[in-house]
Amino acid sequence: MESKNLILNFFKKLDKWFKDIILDDVDKPHDGPLPYHKGFGIKKDPVTRIENRFNEQKKQNRG
Repeated sequence: MESKNLILNFFKKLDKWFKDIILDDVDKPHDGPLPYHKGFGIKKDPVTRIENRFNEQKKQNRG
């Protein structure tokens, strides 16, 4: 029974160690957009974005 607890304890420590390595960046505070959102830029007002897209589509449809 003691060896089972030792093995279980070892795997729990190993799991915690891997999680600490893999999730290290997740725990850091970010003052701007998250690193995987950097390509999206600053969001404008949704209504303005929709109107701009509609106007661009009109221009393209005219040929």
